[in-house]
Amino acid sequence: MKDSNAEFQRLQKLYLLKVRQLGRALTGSNRYRCQVLEAEAEAICDELKELCPSK
Repeated sequence: MKDSNAEFQRLQKLYLLKVRQLGRALTGSNRYRCQVLEAEAEAICDELKELCPSK
C-alpha cells in the first residue's frame, strides 16, 4: 500500500509537470512537441487511473 501511494504521488507530480510543460509549449509554434507532451500526459493519467480507479 505504501509503495503504491508513493508511486501514485510520483506519477501525480510528473503529470502536473507535463501539463505545465504543455501549457508553455502551446504558446510556441512547435505543434509536434505539443502532441508529444499531450500524449505523455494522457499516458500518465491513464496510469494514475489504474492505480486509483476511484479518483
